[in-house]
Amino acid sequence: MKLLNFQPQKLVVDYISFKFQHLDNPTQTKIANYLFKIGFNSYQESGRLAKPVKESIQVNLKNKYEVLFIKEGPYWQGTTLQFSGFNAKIFYSLIKQELVSWTIFSSAVLNRFDLYYSRTNKIDDQISAREFLENSQKELNRRDRNVSLEKNSKGFILKIGNRRSNNYFRIYQGKNSLKFEHEMKGKFLQKYHSLLVENRLEEFEQKLSSHFLISFGKLLPLKHSYMDWLVIKLRPIRKSSIPQYFLNMDYVESKSLYLLNDPKKFVMLLQFLTYAQQLDFKIDFLGDTSYRTVHFRIDHFLKFQNPTLKSTSYYKLKKVRLFFEELQNATFLTSFSSTQFQRLVAIPKVKIIKSKKLKCWMATIWFVEDLFHYKYPFLLPDLFRRKISKDEFDVAFEVLKTYSSVSIQKKFFIKEFLASYCISNKRITNMKRTFIQLVKLFEEHSLIESNYKIISDGKVYQTDQLTSSNISEGFIVHEKLSI
Repeated sequence: MKLLNFQPQKLVVDYISFKFQHLDNPTQTKIANYLFKIGFNSYQESGRLAKPVKESIQVNLKNKYEVLFIKEGPYWQGTTLQFSGFNAKIFYSLIKQELVSWTIFSSAVLNRFDLYYSRTNKIDDQISAREFLENSQKELNRRDRNVSLEKNSKGFILKIGNRRSNNYFRIYQGKNSLKFEHEMKGKFLQKYHSLLVENRLEEFEQKLSSHFLISFGKLLPLKHSYMDWLVIKLRPIRKSSIPQYFLNMDYVESKSLYLLNDPKKFVMLLQFLTYAQQLDFKIDFLGDTSYRTVHFRIDHFLKFQNPTLKSTSYYKLKKVRLFFEELQNATFLTSFSSTQFQRLVAIPKVKIIKSKKLKCWMATIWFVEDLFHYKYPFLLPDLFRRKISKDEFDVAFEVLKTYSSVSIQKKFFIKEFLASYCISNKRITNMKRTFIQLVKLFEEHSLIESNYKIISDGKVYQTDQLTSSNISEGFIVHEKLSI
């Protein structure tokens, strides 16, 4: 899957430049003529002048785009070929269509490549965009980063880093958005030059997209609402090993009727996807689509769900058989809210038979092969892989739902959760203790930060530990992203 390509990540190419160590006039004319034919007017100016004069090289009003040759910059004697803004976007689209002849640029080296992501302001943003930029500046100053906050006619600009370094960042305030831009150049970028000119663009985009996202992730606090776009993009590519018996999770869509009506079957699906990863398989085709086929004993899956299970009753076997038959129901799979995931997940065929030879029920299930290569945003410990009471299950499922939300801040509204139960104070206390135990488990697996907040009278307070008394209204934990 092309998860890290520019288009799926909504990253926009905003600047491309190449440098020539020695570019004589005949070669420059040849390049200008070539670019003119593919829609670019060409200009030149001196890189030594504070206010250079832009001179035409080859111009026609029919051409909509332009390129600039800069001669002898302040730090070196060569020539730079620059595509800026929309011109860079168009030139890169021609590269992707393989309409650029790289033989024309044989003596050029990729010198700069800018990407940006535009995040539209939201009504529920907790602070203004200006406050976010000011807070970010203070945070970066505390970390001794080179940072400045400036203002122009369009709004504030936060500039991070040295303009001459290989990595430079800007965050622009627009009318109703913030534009996060990363300027990549120098030795860092030159190692990817061959990927570009050899049209290995999928790898090129993967490398630069990953660098863009991880760089911003290390630069700014992810807790701010203006960083929500980045949190979503970082989760699938964060550093993490997959421990055995962890559940692979997408964002849970709370409005999914099937999820709300039968959470036990939803959990069973997650467990089965984990179990199926460990099975031998073969690849079949239905038309042009490849499917993974797995074959297994149903009682083995039951024991995978609960290793302490000593025997498999007829009731348990029947319940699991019915579950597998329901897997073909597309409504069930809407419990996963990612549109990519919904398009990919398809279980076109389920076959269940009683084996006379083995004297057990056997299942054969066909999955879309791409399902097993999907990068899930969340990895969670299997909180259900044991015999648990109804109350423990309900708490574990609430933890699963809350943790699998978009925000990096996880709010547990305990008072609201318990309001739907008519139970004794003892059971209420036990459910609160279960919440705390599961939070500790998440902390042990480095899934959350080791700091907590409690909610009391609608206000939030820092606390060293969670207790059954101080979480009565609710509590907050923060997801830990290792990048």
